[in-house]
Amino acid sequence: MDRERQLKAFYQGNLSKEEAKDFLKWYHSKDGEKYMSSKLKEEWDERDPVIEDYSLWDKEVLFKKINTKKEGSNQSLRSQQTKLKTERNWGVRIAASLAVIFTISLLAYQYVLDHKKNPIETHAVVTKSNPAGQKSKIILPDGTKVYLNAESTIRYQKGFKTNRQVELEGEAYFDVFSDKEHPFSVKSKGLVTEALGTAFNIQAYKDSPITEVALTHGKVRVEDISGNRSGELIPGEAIISEGADNDFRKEKIDVEKVLLWKEGILHFDDDTFEEVVRTLERWYNVEIHIEGEYDKGFLCSGTFDKNEYLDNVLNILGHSIGFDYQIDKRKIEMKFNP
Repeated sequence: MDRERQLKAFYQGNLSKEEAKDFLKWYHSKDGEKYMSSKLKEEWDERDPVIEDYSLWDKEVLFKKINTKKEGSNQSLRSQQTKLKTERNWGVRIAASLAVIFTISLLAYQYVLDHKKNPIETHAVVTKSNPAGQKSKIILPDGTKVYLNAESTIRYQKGFKTNRQVELEGEAYFDVFSDKEHPFSVKSKGLVTEALGTAFNIQAYKDSPITEVALTHGKVRVEDISGNRSGELIPGEAIISEGADNDFRKEKIDVEKVLLWKEGILHFDDDTFEEVVRTLERWYNVEIHIEGEYDKGFLCSGTFDKNEYLDNVLNILGHSIGFDYQIDKRKIEMKFNP
């Protein structure tokens, strides 16, 4: 259940006791605050882009797979439905306690609507972001499609159609609407990517030493923020900036593998164990703690089925690398064998 439907279900008293507790915990978390704020910001922007959320990308759907085996999933679903019916009254009582909170949200929402015609900031920055475990598709005011990965953010100004400049933190795939009079550019962790009408993927997470711009079709120019180094790409090529000295190089890439994340497929290609851990934390919205020593030079490769269960991923990695693990809600303890 996505958050919007969960919000409605909670207010209507259609959640079980455990589901309501989970909802309340999320609602008062940073992710919950970010979600509610983003909803208000969407109304503030007169040219707000269209956002499409897919259930296969919903972080709650993914998280349910952490502690649930594929076998017996239908039986689990039926038991949850039975529990929902027996505890519906409990949900109704709890829902009433949030009426004041929702009223405040509605008042804030109305304030936004009342001020849309006369916004205070004519050049306000629009921010769209995903927390860990969630992905989304965004259509920008000029028609450009953006597939935004987990734990990623884009920013742009309201006058975007004539000033097509985007800032990215994290990873996104851009399918750029062609407009030769207004070039399209993306600034991402030390690199600026310029394009007219093309499609490319950028990976620029703060906690990763690598920034990668990969071209799927069209043509782009990439340069570092100092303007000292630059290069043009053709489809199947990537510019990679890496390390403290921002090593700048061009490489051939497998476009299909680069874009597997868009389809919900988890893929590692000679990634370090540290990068694998960071990816799993973003992908499944979990915290991973490591105990014991392991080979720092070990590289991981592998492709996991669409929306694979975290338990299955950890089993395979554990056998390959040599660690045991325990899952406690959203916390994973990895222990390497001596």
